[in-house]
Amino acid sequence: MKSKRFSYGVGALVTFIISLGTAAIIYGSGIIAFDPIGLIAWVLSLLGAYTIIYALRMREDTFYYASWGLIMFAIGLASALYRVMSPLIIFGLLLIVLAIIGLIAYWRKK
Repeated sequence: MKSKRFSYGVGALVTFIISLGTAAIIYGSGIIAFDPIGLIAWVLSLLGAYTIIYALRMREDTFYYASWGLIMFAIGLASALYRVMSPLIIFGLLLIVLAIIGLIAYWRKK
C-alpha cells in the first residue's frame, strides 16, 4: 500500500481560505472593526502556524519550513499587536528563535 505524501501547497491553500473565511465572518458580524492590517494578521499568523506544524510533521526541509513559518507568524503577530506592543520586540524574538533553529539544524547535519 502506497502512502500519499501531503503537499504543502494544498494545506497552505486550505489554511489561507479558512483564515479569509474566518476573518470575513468576524469582520462581517461586527465583532471586530475592519482593519486591513488585521486582515494581514489573520492570514499570515495562521499560515505561519500551519507552516511550522508542517515542518515538524514532515521532517524534510525542517529548517526551511520552520524558518518561513516563524517569519510569517511573527509578521502576523506584529500586525495584530502593533497597537499594544512594539513590533521590534517580536522581530527580536524572531531573530533569537531563528538563530536557535539554525543551530539545531547545523547540529543535526553533523
